[in-house]
Amino acid sequence: MKCCVIGLGVFGRNLSRCLAQLGADVLVVDRKDENIASIKDDVGAAVVMDFADPTPLESLPIAEMDVVVVAIGDKFEDSMAITVKVQELGPRQIVCRVLSPMHERILRLMKVDRLVVPEEYAARGLAHSLLMRGVVNGFDMGSGHAIIEARAPAHLVGKNLSGTSSLFRDAGVRLITIKRVERSALAGFLSPNQGEERRVTLGVVELSEPFRADDVFVLFGREKGLRAFLEGQPSG
Repeated sequence: MKCCVIGLGVFGRNLSRCLAQLGADVLVVDRKDENIASIKDDVGAAVVMDFADPTPLESLPIAEMDVVVVAIGDKFEDSMAITVKVQELGPRQIVCRVLSPMHERILRLMKVDRLVVPEEYAARGLAHSLLMRGVVNGFDMGSGHAIIEARAPAHLVGKNLSGTSSLFRDAGVRLITIKRVERSALAGFLSPNQGEERRVTLGVVELSEPFRADDVFVLFGREKGLRAFLEGQPSG
């Protein structure tokens, strides 16, 4: 998959690295030399360009891209100018970071394929982690649903999915997977700060797999049901 990310703020840099790590062929564009220098070794190609003049985009393979993400996070005018030019060049999909309600309205009128408000998603995730017991991360899915990462409730430790399926079912919660600490065989000989632990994803959880105290559950459900499940109460 060919991807182009335009704008390398915190959001754009992290997105670019994640795309590259997932196997995408990534082209990044930014106005600052230092931003390009910080990421050029992690992506396929990196280009410095003044956003005030989008004309140089014509020399880049924008039309060949499966997706172009306009991730500019500070200047409305630059974001709009780049978006218009990208639309002219015709990639398969355009995703734009939203800077304001007015910006969102204009982008919708332009029929941009997808709009993203990273700060909003981050805020919702933080809200989940603050209001639900044991939650370390959260992703709002809309319509009152969420995906959360939460520490295994104490009352489930030592049990398995087969023996606790009714608790999940009654709360309307689905266990997607488990993130589990994997300890090195040398753990007993290393100090705590020598990286003897790392968290791995189990994939599909076997019915007989015992839950551990340091497991992190990845759960999906309605927010009310998720909260009740983590607190060991009926979701009623």
